[in-house]
Amino acid sequence: MLLVNLRALLTRKSAIENRKMTYKTVEEEIGIKALTLSRIATNHNYNFTRGDLEKLLIYFNCQPNDLLTLIREEKNPLPKDKDYTVEKFGVVDFTSITDV
Repeated sequence: MLLVNLRALLTRKSAIENRKMTYKTVEEEIGIKALTLSRIATNHNYNFTRGDLEKLLIYFNCQPNDLLTLIREEKNPLPKDKDYTVEKFGVVDFTSITDV
């Protein structure tokens, strides 16, 4: 299961900037709808775009592992007969994201 730490990042940014922040605040500042942000934060099966991911990473000035946490479920481990290597799927380069 993939957890999205959006609420924690919003709380942290709110404390750092010493202002109350809501999903509506984020919507006004980066253009991702408040409803979409709520779905990203609460629905584990919600798929969001790479564009939204990039906007969130830049807005919160964080890395993907700060926003996303992988929880491995022991009930359904990955099949051992499949190739899940980086070479098979490629690498996503997050180094091109710069600080805002």
